[in-house]
Amino acid sequence: MIMTNIEVVTEFLDDLRGGRMIQAPVVTVEEGQVQGKLVKTPGGKSYYSFQGIPYAKPPLGSLRFKAPQSPEPWDGIRDATTEGNVSAQIDRLTDKQYYVGDENCLFLNVYTPTIDGEFLPVMLYVHGGGYLFGSGSSTMYGPDYLVEKDVIVVTVNYRCGALGFLSLNTPEVPGNAGLKDVIQAVRWVKENIKNFGGNSGNLTVFGESAGGAVVSMLAVSPLTKDLISKVIIQSGTALNNWAFQKYPINNARALANELGCESNDIDDILEFLTTTPVKDIVEANNRLAPVDLFIDSATSLFAPVVEKEFPGVEAALTEPFIDLITSGRIANVPIMIGTTTLEFTHERTEDLQSFIPSELNIVLNSDESLAIAEKIKRLYFKGDPNSVESLNEKFQLLSDVLVNIDTYRLIQYLVRATNKPIYYYKFDYVGELNLTNKLLKSLGLKHAGHMDELGYLFKCELQKDVEPTPDDVKMRERMLRLWTNFAKSGNPTPEENHYVNITWQPVTKDNLYYLNISNELSLGTCPDKEKMEFWEDLYVKHFKIWDHPKSTEASPVKEVVDTTPVKEKLLLKV
Repeated sequence: MIMTNIEVVTEFLDDLRGGRMIQAPVVTVEEGQVQGKLVKTPGGKSYYSFQGIPYAKPPLGSLRFKAPQSPEPWDGIRDATTEGNVSAQIDRLTDKQYYVGDENCLFLNVYTPTIDGEFLPVMLYVHGGGYLFGSGSSTMYGPDYLVEKDVIVVTVNYRCGALGFLSLNTPEVPGNAGLKDVIQAVRWVKENIKNFGGNSGNLTVFGESAGGAVVSMLAVSPLTKDLISKVIIQSGTALNNWAFQKYPINNARALANELGCESNDIDDILEFLTTTPVKDIVEANNRLAPVDLFIDSATSLFAPVVEKEFPGVEAALTEPFIDLITSGRIANVPIMIGTTTLEFTHERTEDLQSFIPSELNIVLNSDESLAIAEKIKRLYFKGDPNSVESLNEKFQLLSDVLVNIDTYRLIQYLVRATNKPIYYYKFDYVGELNLTNKLLKSLGLKHAGHMDELGYLFKCELQKDVEPTPDDVKMRERMLRLWTNFAKSGNPTPEENHYVNITWQPVTKDNLYYLNISNELSLGTCPDKEKMEFWEDLYVKHFKIWDHPKSTEASPVKEVVDTTPVKEKLLLKV
């Protein structure tokens, strides 16, 4: 059919009035204009996607290892239809594990149902990856399902590994560059999100694993605790033994030595690492910090630090997290926090003494250490040495040591530090959208694993060939409602309905209420009570806050000059 000029003009005006012409919307931010694209969710709902927006100046050259600087303005309209570089890293989500990314990686993505000024709630997601790898890529964290619930989703890339967490305890490189990247992203969102239809006064920051630890740090950092409205901490907290690095200067020297630097002088090391090709740094970092190091020793080679204060230098954290929590210096906001049933499924040494947290300072092979190991055997394996081979109990013990104990401890502190509601959950649903589904099935385990809840919050390309069951679709709808209800109002269950047929009770000082998210929703008190109380008693008896350094200034500094293999040296220091 041939249309007349009048008909063409009429259709154009109809499209304009109906908003269908905004195929390539342009939004103005502090630095200039960005042009995004219109995208449709699998359910057919349209939303606007703005990707690859720089939230900081590229951390190149002399800015390597430094805190992020404000982004530079640009002329004209910047294309925001493709994602920016991920942090330089070894891609550990594939079997090949090859080098990817770039130093110029400080980009974020904004996904919004509207740009018409409705001032929607904002959810900023911080990815995990042990501070070593990961990104805010839509390949892993597609926003489609969350955006369908009328929230704005922001995902962030931050510097990983040594690039983000090298600390020399100097004004030039005090540490926490990667943490400060996320802080800079939060500030950018606060300044600009209104132009994307968002409410800067209703910002929920949520993250999983190392991202959960970062989120808990944001809740106590003086730089951000007044900027956020709510937090969701998933499967990782800043209390975990791996959340902070213990010997940052030794770690920096080990990295430089691995790359061929013969000097142990801090200034020489900085100059050497600043001029070393980034790919070499990432590959050396990977050799020094394989996944086994994290699992076997519950430690991170390059991670956040407690910073020394320097005049004129902005610090993210200058006191231990536990000091800030126990003294009540935390954002007074609603908190959602929880774990999956089996957080870690990795083979580890048979010696049960190795599961005793190093921060308790119990001497290996002492009478006390052996007695505790015997108690662990009885508690987890019913006292039968042969059942130590049971994968389920092994992985439960590993999950408790790496995540669950400190989640439990943090909740105990939080309920005394804030008068806002704290919602505790345990995710144990097993379905086709579980990210560890194939692995755990192959091991004969029927529990939810690390990251599994993410398959019900984000659209993940790893699952593009997976056909969800009706129960999976119901669970996804249930999870989306819980998370977005919380982001909107601070209450995950403001009303009961077909999907959420229960009222989630917040934790009290007397009752550790939690929501068990399984085939059905149910309320309980204190999951794994006997085990958690066993570990809590150990901490009450052995953990001394004052034994822990107030900043990296107080950390032991030992010259790396002996011939012990670097990896062995690092493990000995745990």
